[in-house]
Amino acid sequence: MSDEFDDVAEEDVEVTAPAKKEEEAAGISAEIEKLTQALEQKAKEAAEAHDKYLRTSADFDNYRKRIQRDLADFRKYANEQMARELLSVVDHLSLAIKHAAEAGETSDGLRQGVELVYKQLRDVLEKFGITSFASQGEPFDPAKHEAIMQEATDAVPENMVVQVFQEGYLYHDKVLRHARVSVSRKPRAGEQEE
Repeated sequence: MSDEFDDVAEEDVEVTAPAKKEEEAAGISAEIEKLTQALEQKAKEAAEAHDKYLRTSADFDNYRKRIQRDLADFRKYANEQMARELLSVVDHLSLAIKHAAEAGETSDGLRQGVELVYKQLRDVLEKFGITSFASQGEPFDPAKHEAIMQEATDAVPENMVVQVFQEGYLYHDKVLRHARVSVSRKPRAGEQEE
């Protein structure tokens, strides 16, 4: 009897062992599949996070550069309002020189003194990037000129600056004040040149 039991037990062991190995293999396969999917999901999340990091880093770098550029522009043009105010002083000194020259030799010393102050002020303005620009005889440019009148003439081509009433100034590369000018135009039929 014990021999029969041993035979049955051995058969059961032999049948159960392969089934158990198949179950374990199926379980391991399922676990591997599950882990592979989880790994793929985490790899996808990591790639998205890395992409987001790169974009955020680029945005921050662009922001930093824009702030530096804005700060440099602020420093460059910080004195713009003061410069505008000083231009009226330059204009008045220029007029004083013009009137002193018209008065003749009686005010020659005064004229020379005003000319020195005028030159010194222009030198200081140039030191800080404020320069006048030529307009007389140039083509009319609305970005630099303000036309306050037109002159009918055949002597010069149309849309040329024929007279400057107030000088224009640049502050570094930016127009600080437009030049006030007279612009040429062709005479109309029946209109005579003045």
